[in-house]
Amino acid sequence: MTFITTPEPDQSSGNHILLIWASNSDQQFDLFNQAWLLFTNSTLEQNLNEGWQKFIHPNDLDEFLQTWHEAFAAQTAFQCEYRLKRADGQYRWFQCRAELRPSVSGELSGFFATSRDLLQQDQQIESSRNIEKHLEGLLSYSSHGVWDWLNLKSTEQWWSPRFYELIGYQNQEIDSSMDTLKLLLHPDDVEHTFQAFEDALINNNPFELEYRLRIKGGTYRWFRGYANVLRNDSGQAVRMTGSMTDIHLRVQTEEELRLARLEAFHAKEEKKNFLAMMSHEIRTPLTAILGYSEMILESAQDPFTQTSAETIHINGEYLLNTVNDFLDLSKIEEGRFDLELLECSPITVIENVRTLMRRKAEQKQLALKIACEQDLPETIKSDPIRLKQILSNILGLAIKISEKGSIDLNVSSDSDSEGKAILLFRVTFKNNKLDLDRLKLLFASSQMEEHALPGLGGGTGLGLFVSKQLAAILGGQISVTKQTGDASQTSILLSIATGDLRREKMYRYNSASLIREIKSSKVSSDLLRKNSRILLVEDGIYNQRLIKFLLSKAGADVKVVEHGQQALDELQKNEIPDEEIGAEYDLILMDIQMPVLDGYTTTRRLRSLGFTKPIIALTANVMPGDREKCIAVGCDEYLSKPIDRKRLIETINGCLKKESQKNLIHQ
Repeated sequence: MTFITTPEPDQSSGNHILLIWASNSDQQFDLFNQAWLLFTNSTLEQNLNEGWQKFIHPNDLDEFLQTWHEAFAAQTAFQCEYRLKRADGQYRWFQCRAELRPSVSGELSGFFATSRDLLQQDQQIESSRNIEKHLEGLLSYSSHGVWDWLNLKSTEQWWSPRFYELIGYQNQEIDSSMDTLKLLLHPDDVEHTFQAFEDALINNNPFELEYRLRIKGGTYRWFRGYANVLRNDSGQAVRMTGSMTDIHLRVQTEEELRLARLEAFHAKEEKKNFLAMMSHEIRTPLTAILGYSEMILESAQDPFTQTSAETIHINGEYLLNTVNDFLDLSKIEEGRFDLELLECSPITVIENVRTLMRRKAEQKQLALKIACEQDLPETIKSDPIRLKQILSNILGLAIKISEKGSIDLNVSSDSDSEGKAILLFRVTFKNNKLDLDRLKLLFASSQMEEHALPGLGGGTGLGLFVSKQLAAILGGQISVTKQTGDASQTSILLSIATGDLRREKMYRYNSASLIREIKSSKVSSDLLRKNSRILLVEDGIYNQRLIKFLLSKAGADVKVVEHGQQALDELQKNEIPDEEIGAEYDLILMDIQMPVLDGYTTTRRLRSLGFTKPIIALTANVMPGDREKCIAVGCDEYLSKPIDRKRLIETINGCLKKESQKNLIHQ
């Protein structure tokens, strides 16, 4: 027993009133709308069984009952008029029209009736038409197909015209039943769909799921279904009504997006693997190329040999920078570029750049001049390696395209539009034929061939585009302008954030004193602790020779093995019984990718065997996460190839110093 909600009747004005009731196959009234209850000022319980009859005028009741029973026996619709008692005790004439209640089995399931106030017949007729149109619209024009399972003991159902339309059939073209539904369901969806019906009917679970139906023609489409279960007073399911809507386009779009994401993921992984392979394969020979060319430069006496070695070294650095630019660009594009913001000295960064770029400028007979308009802070909060990279790329560009004269680097401090402290690096150079717009595009695009400048040549690669991205990450920007009053003078301005400088000491930049400091400290940075015993685990013959030469020259005693298994064998050759593993060595340099036994596995085994001395990973693997993998297996430090001699010796000395201090504490 239930009731339908309709707008409340305005009894005082006599406005249109639509009363609705319904009876079932047992000739019991089981539905009253709210308008009926309000008009009669009664409750649903007061209308149950034969309670509704007391609201019919006594002179009209017998005729009403007779008409109803005759129509039920004949299984036909009927129409009659009667007076209904209003809440204020007065009676109003109503015209009742009762239609057969829909039944899929062909048996009469009762009547569905509407009663209209005869005093407002014209208004009721018009209103009735509007309501009928509205109800038709709900069923015919709604995107939902409606179904009604009236008798749960039978498989027969009622499907709305829209339901048939969704599956491509004319109304009543095929049987509407659970059996038909099972035939239409995709074989993979039958079990879980019927389980959902069972869970809704027995366990009172919500019925809401997606499934595929075979539409006319044989193809399948995706639908989403909803349903409610009507229960009697004892909680037993007696009826189930639901709807479905076509979601095929949405599911198809989601699948296309999933496949696109999967394809993008695979492309990203392929790109990542390619970059890792390219980087590894190039860095390994570059270690030998840069290392041996540097050795020749230091030892050769004749100019031809020095020039040749210098050419090899410079082009090797260009190749290394190109590889690094590719890796940096990939990290920036993927949004996983991590900066290491440190308290660093801007003066040290400037001097390092000056030392690096001065010889390149001299080769083109250009002077490299550095000036500071103000005192510079002792430290700033930035990434010194990336700042050096940006300045080197800008100065390298200026050196390449300058015609004559000098390259001027002017450093000053300022504040941005928000009042935050910044450092400004202005690089000025001369080129009468320079196209300023094309120069700006070099910083704005990674497609270098589209915006190449005369005299640019090779070696610039992606560096300028990457530099612009790095400048933004460092809280600044790069801009290009012509010098006021001299069209041949071009300026490239780099700005970077510095952090809070209010408590920083300020110093005057003095290149001469810095050169003396660098020269005085260079001797110690090129030497290792006396009598250091180092095991080099490296499979590349040329890198073996190079690294052994560098370390031996620095004062170490070096033993070379080709792979991890040889390292384990060497370290377990104890001459003294019960001696700790690897007692005769102070440190291990461990390559990662090797035949027989790789560096990861070797390091883990050494640590499990009790080797506690420093292990430094020496590898061409430089992708994100490679350093962390090395540290995770037990390495103390991580160095990437190509080998930087100074950094190699500094790292070894740092590890040996920590080990020495640890031994002193434990004595």
